[in-house]
Amino acid sequence: MTPLRAVTIGSFAVNGPVLAILIGGVWFCNRFDGILYFATVFPFFAVAWLYWSLAVGRWRVWAARAGADPDATQRLAVWTGLTWPKGWIFEKMEIPPE
Repeated sequence: MTPLRAVTIGSFAVNGPVLAILIGGVWFCNRFDGILYFATVFPFFAVAWLYWSLAVGRWRVWAARAGADPDATQRLAVWTGLTWPKGWIFEKMEIPPE
């Protein structure tokens, strides 16, 4: 598998649901005004971040098992916004599958 194909699949499998959660959260939160808006936005953001943390770790394992070059895949994934650069604090929030 090429790194481009792995990142393309990862973008749909990881970032697609994250965007759906966030857009759904904004749609739901638009029903509220003032402080209730912020009280309802945070849980949707937290769920989206948790999903990303779990899904990106599983995607990395899948991409490696599928034969994508890890270094080229990482560079392309950072460039497309799928993952964070190595060593960044947010990159440490990935939850690897056990």
